[in-house]
Amino acid sequence: MNENYFVMDIETCPINLEKYNELSDEEKLKLLNPIDSKIIAIGIRYNAKDSIFLDEDEKKVLEEFWAEWKAIKRDIPFASVVGFNINNFDLPIITARSLINNVVICPFTLKSIVDLRDKINAYRYGPTRGKLKEYAKLMNLHTEDINGSEVSRLCTKKNYELLSKYLATDLKITDELYKRVRDTKILEINKW
Repeated sequence: MNENYFVMDIETCPINLEKYNELSDEEKLKLLNPIDSKIIAIGIRYNAKDSIFLDEDEKKVLEEFWAEWKAIKRDIPFASVVGFNINNFDLPIITARSLINNVVICPFTLKSIVDLRDKINAYRYGPTRGKLKEYAKLMNLHTEDINGSEVSRLCTKKNYELLSKYLATDLKITDELYKRVRDTKILEINKW
């Protein structure tokens, strides 16, 4: 039986890796935007199966991702799209980078998006503590020994195997977190 949701996550890499590696941690965070960074990988987890789209050719990654999104939506038109911080990071970057690469998207409505960070924090306004890996640790879920801040290093070294493994682990963690949020009725918290 098909699930009525799919999980997605992205990995971005600064366009100018040499400049990025010379910056302070604070300055590096400023480059996490669709102008200074590109998408290196996007993952979708649907029915416990991962699809990882990873390539140096960002346009190819985006086209393959949107094709998979469309295929799932053809199967289940009302499928929810689940992610962690998806409203403030993943979707804005994917949309903007699709525009920059002239890639046709699959239109969506925000009411079909489930941002687990928003749900867990009951839509709290402003900064809040709690990264995906922190929730994974609290739930005793396996995480990779790397974190998002190391993605640029993996890109520099072209270690795409480890990057793919890292993304697949994040997809699984997000899926398990979604199930916990659903089962504890936190999923039913709505802003309006």
